[in-house]
Amino acid sequence: MLTLTRTLAGLSEDGAARLRGLLLRQLIRMPHGRPGEFVVLHLFLIPPEPGGSRYALYEVAQPLVDEPLPQVQGRALSELQSAHGDPRLVPGADQGWRDADPARRGVYLGTGARFTGSRPGITGTTIARLVDHTAVMFVLDEGHQPVFLQSSKELVVAGERLPPSPEIPALGKPPFLLIDSLVAYLRNAG
Repeated sequence: MLTLTRTLAGLSEDGAARLRGLLLRQLIRMPHGRPGEFVVLHLFLIPPEPGGSRYALYEVAQPLVDEPLPQVQGRALSELQSAHGDPRLVPGADQGWRDADPARRGVYLGTGARFTGSRPGITGTTIARLVDHTAVMFVLDEGHQPVFLQSSKELVVAGERLPPSPEIPALGKPPFLLIDSLVAYLRNAG
């Protein structure tokens, strides 16, 4: 499985900020799950077809067990190892990617977690860690518009520069600890 690690490392800071902003916009537009659902998502970017210019983003949901974090983390990593470091091949993982990327050309971007329907007026919260170590957190309202957005690195969204957040409170807490361990494994497996 290829990762976007080298590509992001080779971009200028402005180019990387624009790519992160594009990825964030696509992630915001993606469908969200059922209320009360917690899902771990692995993000992939499909490069354009030869002569094309459109990239596509898709996610693969990896099923989790409802256990304490160390057991969840251990099982998720074991499943990824059994699938040779490719979340698309984890038994029980969402297979929607087969329609979007049957040739598995997508490059791994990072892993996130989505929590839906926790408060009135809020559709959900998404946290993610990209392969370039960027941490992102956003909350969407019922219209699927961000009401809260934080990133550990600069983003350029629709031409607007968004500076990095000095602190992201969710870092170091169980959901981020889980996705950080999965991203670290997949970044090195790729």
